[in-house]
Amino acid sequence: MLELRKDLPLHVLTFLYFLAAAAISLMVGAVDRFAPTVYFSLWMKSAALCLLIYLLVFEVPISVVGRSRRPLSDAIIRLWGRIKLRALPLLALLINLSIFYSVFTSVKNMLPIFAPEWRDLDIANFSQLLHFGYVPWRLLQEIMGYPTVTRFVEFLYLPVWLLLLVGLPVLLAVRRDLARLRVRYILTMFLCFIMLGNIVAALGMSGGPAFYAQITGDQVRYGELIDYLAFSSGLPFSAWDIQRYLWACFEADRLQLGSGISAFPSLHVSMATLFALAGRHLSLRLGRLLMLYCVAIFLGSVHLGWHYAVDGYASVLGTVVLWLLAGRVMRRSDSSKAAPAEELPRIGQDISVGSAPSATRS
Repeated sequence: MLELRKDLPLHVLTFLYFLAAAAISLMVGAVDRFAPTVYFSLWMKSAALCLLIYLLVFEVPISVVGRSRRPLSDAIIRLWGRIKLRALPLLALLINLSIFYSVFTSVKNMLPIFAPEWRDLDIANFSQLLHFGYVPWRLLQEIMGYPTVTRFVEFLYLPVWLLLLVGLPVLLAVRRDLARLRVRYILTMFLCFIMLGNIVAALGMSGGPAFYAQITGDQVRYGELIDYLAFSSGLPFSAWDIQRYLWACFEADRLQLGSGISAFPSLHVSMATLFALAGRHLSLRLGRLLMLYCVAIFLGSVHLGWHYAVDGYASVLGTVVLWLLAGRVMRRSDSSKAAPAEELPRIGQDISVGSAPSATRS
């Protein structure tokens, strides 16, 4: 019960978000776009895969180093010993996250009802003005415009990003000693999706370079970029194929996995920023690695035609502000309870037996 109570603010926020989205769908006559369980099966399978990866990458090597005769069996027993008090709260949190993402996709598919006017022309012009008249994708094309580089970026942008999106909450959810970081991370993530992905997205409704021609009728401005990206059609994780899929869903006005078009701000960049912010509380090396990953996702979002450069700038700024806000809310909650602040330990401590927790960073 104590473990469940630690996650209570996250469950309350998802419940309120669910109620608000359901009410909005009723008011605008879009009940068919409200699908709060559309991600349930995929999310739970992905979470199970991440637990398996955690077992193989972290727990089995500990058994091997300890010269265990049954490294896998011992790793499973040790993992269960770590999470047995978190088993029910973990399941509840995974169900919570599957509902949250499903509700977000539902609201995202309703955005054209609230914001029927696209802002792509204004955002593209502002992005070019901000870069002193240069078009950002053309600058990046000089260094990234090679099929091998583009394919690597597509790999980082989809499967690696999804693995981190699912894997980090799972890692935080199984660890009792990471309760404060877990709540701060997931609270910030929820706020990013609601504030940036719903509210700000409705105010700056745009499709991004990939759909610029369909929205504005201008086939020239980003035509060369889209023609270049078409080389990956038919290959795994092809940005060009996914963009065609999203536009087909948009034209058919149907809710599907991942459907919904809104470019400003970029939630891909927002989550990559959040990965880095949380990662530095787990270890300095991980934080630095995830910072480099964030830069790659920011550049990749422009190179792959998903976003205008200003989409990424707004996402980084908004995510950092919401991260600091979540930290401040938690500190006020701690002070109101008159309890000492819990430190945020590094993940490396779990391997080094008996190591002391490191100091908390803001």
